[in-house]
Amino acid sequence: MKRLAFLGAMNRDLVVDIPGATLLKQLDIAAPALIETPVSDEKAAAGAAILSGLGAADYLGGSAFNAARVAALLNAARGELDLVFFGIAGQVDGRAPHMDALAEWGIASGCVRQSAAPPATCLAMVEPAGRTLLTANGANAGIAFYLRDESGELARSLAGCDLVHVTSFLDPASPGLAADLLAAARRINPRPLVSLDPGAAWINPGGPGFERLLGQADILHLNHEELAHFGADPAVIAALGERLHGESWLIVARTHNDVALHQGRAGLPIEIQRLPKSPLPSMVRDSTGAGDTFCGAFLWHFCTRPDAALDAARQGFALARAKIGIKGPLRAADVG
Repeated sequence: MKRLAFLGAMNRDLVVDIPGATLLKQLDIAAPALIETPVSDEKAAAGAAILSGLGAADYLGGSAFNAARVAALLNAARGELDLVFFGIAGQVDGRAPHMDALAEWGIASGCVRQSAAPPATCLAMVEPAGRTLLTANGANAGIAFYLRDESGELARSLAGCDLVHVTSFLDPASPGLAADLLAAARRINPRPLVSLDPGAAWINPGGPGFERLLGQADILHLNHEELAHFGADPAVIAALGERLHGESWLIVARTHNDVALHQGRAGLPIEIQRLPKSPLPSMVRDSTGAGDTFCGAFLWHFCTRPDAALDAARQGFALARAKIGIKGPLRAADVG
């Protein structure tokens, strides 16, 4: 049975429908709205108190965790994959709720480090034009030690996986450390594929560590803004593909309305496949985690049927659309 792994943050998400500028002003944070901004744990705690007073929904989250949730929902019905998670789990009121959730979903967590610190906090303010995210480290402050100090055990575990999905942490050292860990796993076993959803937290700073991480990725996920950062010209995409791992690579470019797959194979022209454009529905209730939902569904389908990447994108897009139509994460009934 194939093994699909997730390496990334486990957060506490507080989501409320207010303009992001409102909370930025209250917390005296000099940052633009409608993007993700790192904040201190103290600012996050103050913001959480404000949002809780406004009736914010409180969810377990994190990009990799959200994607793993969707993969687990799909796997529950079909049982075709082994799922495993890597990261740091924080505590809330003496409990580790992320560990409880992973166990409930049948996701192996033997390599997850448990911390007495609270989970990373993400404050999400949703408005018609988009969302403002304020994210603090919490337990993920220890991610560099986790990736570096446990690299031997982690590398051996990752080497036993067929596909590893990696998402960002706030620590600026984390992309380089993740790259080193993946390289160590591939020295043990070159077989695993690496899927990377770097987000703005890693793309915008760039740097040598991020460049090394790109060099470990076989599949690169980009939303519309992230693709614009690199450039959407075919020659630019081809050059970006050449920075990825190996001679065969896949760039998955998603927008609110469609998905394009840019496939590079050794000695062949780049192949581009697209889903038909589908405008956003008039009612968008909660877009938080829609991209992660896409990734979780895409990866589950891709791992089970690697020759049908466009079908995987179609399923991911369908579940992302289902996600934006409801408040909070998808449930078993939502994935059919």
